Amino acid sequence: MIERGIWEEVIADNLELRVNYMPREVEVQLPRSRALAVVGPRRAGKTYFLFQLWDELDGDRKRSLYVNFEDPRLLGASAGDLMEMLRVYYAMVSPPKETRVLFLLDEIQVVDGWERFVRYLLDRGHQVILTGSSSKLLSKEIATVLRGRALGLNLYPFSLREVLRMRGLEGSLPSLEVKGKIAGIIRECLEWSSYPEVVLQPELRREILREILDVTIYRDVVERWRVDNLKALRFLFKLLASSSHTSITKLHSTMKSLGIAVGKPTLANYLEYLSDALILFPLRAYVKSVKKKELLGFKPYFVDNGLLKSLGINDRGRLLENLVFTELLKRGFEPNRDLFFYVTEKKNEVDFLIPGEELIQVSWGLYPANEHRELSALLEAAGETGVNRLTVVTWERYAKKELKLGGRLVRVLTMEEWIMGK
Repeated sequence: MIERGIWEEVIADNLELRVNYMPREVEVQLPRSRALAVVGPRRAGKTYFLFQLWDELDGDRKRSLYVNFEDPRLLGASAGDLMEMLRVYYAMVSPPKETRVLFLLDEIQVVDGWERFVRYLLDRGHQVILTGSSSKLLSKEIATVLRGRALGLNLYPFSLREVLRMRGLEGSLPSLEVKGKIAGIIRECLEWSSYPEVVLQPELRREILREILDVTIYRDVVERWRVDNLKALRFLFKLLASSSHTSITKLHSTMKSLGIAVGKPTLANYLEYLSDALILFPLRAYVKSVKKKELLGFKPYFVDNGLLKSLGINDRGRLLENLVFTELLKRGFEPNRDLFFYVTEKKNEVDFLIPGEELIQVSWGLYPANEHRELSALLEAAGETGVNRLTVVTWERYAKKELKLGGRLVRVLTMEEWIMGK
């Protein structure tokens, strides 16, 4: 039971609370009669995003309330305490009758029965924004437990455009100096991370990434699902990081050959756990046949290059492809719904297909040794899918920005050109 005096103290503190943050490039439309659930992996900046929404949606702090339920003063709060919080808030603020209050409830899942309280607020016409990402309830499940009374908003680590804007370079004149700085910042995100803490404290990036990885594995996977074969989970994590294309069967065969005892169903469960924690995204092929889709396996991508870095991955081609994937993720494309990889009838592969919109091939550079393979795969896929916007994203600059091949136009863009929308 949280005493009334504690609630008065917490509410008074939060009414005066001001936090500096870097505005995110995320469009928000607060739904009526539904809660907004901010969904994202750990350490993506969900709490700071709440403060951004607080400022954008309500200039009068007395018509809104922010509470972080991981505040140590609220340890052990129950559903009954939430109603007491509401009574104390109205007694302290005395908003006009029928006022629509904005409630920002951070990490509310630590309170048992919180969903009934949220439905109570919605039924009375209030606005509610939630976050949550603990081992007890992952943030993506919030919308599910509210039974259709919530809409989800995906929030991931910084996009490259957000990092450039934070460094004052987005929209800058394309001088040689600026181009060099942009390339340097993108390389930092490629080789290290776009997690907010890493971008803001690069001198501590190794320690921060190690901590994020430990918290991700232990709190969001091991504790939540009570994983007892930690050795298998850790090895699976590393195996996925070093694989550009795999399947449960391949993973099981590799682990068996190394003497790691784990069954296929268990591996499938572990893969699902990592996906639910929004750490891993198994990208599937674009095919209608379910059987063929399973036979083609999946391409494992991680939510941030920092996780790959922490797992010892330095392959620049792997890092570049993962970075392009995360940028597509942050542009709103959902894996296996409107983003896939594609395998042609001749068994050539295109890294990303946005059905009806674009085919994207990623390569560190186009050289005599790989040029034909990369471009022919694009042309084959275009002929089979009817998609005519063809793009190659590279790190190293190619001689031409556009190629006319087989009656189709192929754009060849460096990573910074692709990011800047050129």
